[in-house]
Amino acid sequence: MDERRVDVDGDLVRRPAYPWTATVHALLRHLRAAGLEVPQPVALEPGTETSPGVEVVRRVDGAAGADAWPLQATEEGLRSVARLLRAVHDAAASFVPPPDAVWVFPARPGAATTILHGDPGPWNMAWCDGVAVGLFDWDLARPGPALDDVAYTLDYLAPLRPDEDCLRWHGFLEVPDRAARLRTFLDAYGSRATPAEAVAAVLARKRRTAEEVADLARRGLEPQRTWVAEGFLARNAEHLAWAEAHAAALLL
Repeated sequence: MDERRVDVDGDLVRRPAYPWTATVHALLRHLRAAGLEVPQPVALEPGTETSPGVEVVRRVDGAAGADAWPLQATEEGLRSVARLLRAVHDAAASFVPPPDAVWVFPARPGAATTILHGDPGPWNMAWCDGVAVGLFDWDLARPGPALDDVAYTLDYLAPLRPDEDCLRWHGFLEVPDRAARLRTFLDAYGSRATPAEAVAAVLARKRRTAEEVADLARRGLEPQRTWVAEGFLARNAEHLAWAEAHAAALLL
């Protein structure tokens, strides 16, 4: 299988496997046992010296990808994402990794409170009847503080992006009240973070995202290698500068 290729055959998805895929499959089984809608591991085919391994999972039903953006723009959609992420974090906190666990990134010392998804954007969620009901694409899972995932999600759902991006890419029909959406998300998640703490976490997460994408690109992983080649790091720096300049408005 091409290292960027994802094949879908009915409800089965074949994707490239990595050294951490077996650990992720153990996590997915744990989350499914807790009643969460995440991909069901079906098979893990080891790689060879000349070809990568392949994982086979059963997909989660629902709208996803680009179709998710207008759904997250509603208050109902926003709250559903927060509730889903909280349920995932609560269930993942009791996961006991296997002795030979491998993660895409190591846990930061003293920082782990759960197992993070690592990329919990609305495009990686399954949506039914306007609400987020499932979460897939777990390649970037790793131990970490729950606020890290919350911050990542808020970056896209508040969002800490320019007005034109909100209207063109994020599914909004008018410029959103970012401060209200941030407070709504924190309330629905049940976060103890203050809005000021959440905004600071978003900015810190945006910086780490750039570092992580650059790291994965150096390792030759896709799609990060292509993203970097196509200018992701420069665009991320522009978004970060905008967010830093407008962060105070989210606290009003």
